[in-house]
Amino acid sequence: MNSKISLFGLVAIFLIASCNRSPEPKVEMVEYASTKCLIEAEQLSGSLSDYTLIDLRKPEEFQTGHIPNALNVWRNQITDTSFAYGGMMPTKPQVESLLSKLGILPIDTIVIYDDKAECDAARLWWILKFYGHNHIKLLNGGLTAWRSSDGVLSTVSSLNESTEYHFTGSPDTTILSLIGDVELALVDPEVMVLDTRGDSEHSGSEHKKGAARAGRIDGTLNLDWAMSVDYNGTKKFLPAQELKEMYASIGIDGTKAVVTYCHSGVRSAHTLFVLTELLGYRNIRNYDGSWTEWSHRKAN
Repeated sequence: MNSKISLFGLVAIFLIASCNRSPEPKVEMVEYASTKCLIEAEQLSGSLSDYTLIDLRKPEEFQTGHIPNALNVWRNQITDTSFAYGGMMPTKPQVESLLSKLGILPIDTIVIYDDKAECDAARLWWILKFYGHNHIKLLNGGLTAWRSSDGVLSTVSSLNESTEYHFTGSPDTTILSLIGDVELALVDPEVMVLDTRGDSEHSGSEHKKGAARAGRIDGTLNLDWAMSVDYNGTKKFLPAQELKEMYASIGIDGTKAVVTYCHSGVRSAHTLFVLTELLGYRNIRNYDGSWTEWSHRKAN
């Protein structure tokens, strides 16, 4: 009898202790602020005809295999060559001319992809968003994700009938920084300037072609754009929680304005996409000229 009482007593004590124990804290999983500008390969495969696809790779890479009906665009087609240095955003008429030749209409929903974790694709996304084409998506994981989902590849080039494309309204200057804006940002405690290049470029140990010299804009933060994706794997964007924690580790948490830059505004456009679309942060601007322009300015 005593052994039974002791057993029952132990059970009772365990139950009471369990009830009084503080519950395990819940881990809140942060979702992307928005996915309206993001599409998964599985979504795309079932609705290819609903979209106009742009493959942002070199023509020779495009010809080896691309998503069916995709149109090919490369960086030299989205660059204003009137500057003394390369990489600057094309003018409104230049972009309208390109879209007209591609046979694109303002009502078309464009899906852009590449094979570099959407880095080049994000540059075109940013340009189109700046001028006012609001129906644009990036393919999460790009061509790598398409292949992984058993997506069919084609070697047939698509030719669409040309159109007369015209943007309406004014450019969205809230996502663009010019060199003067950067100068002001550097002395404004409410603005953070972020170098999205790798360590070797930020430190000045690597001098990339196009820049007048190696180095960085003094007093800027550094976080490689590729840290925001599974670069050596799926090439997809990291989960929102990981992105949020990663940027918060260098002080970027949505409370202050941010200017992003890289070598020529490509990688920094990718970071702008992450911060604005996936994390929902506002007051994020991409410095179009980036280090290429800044290095020439300081060299004179």
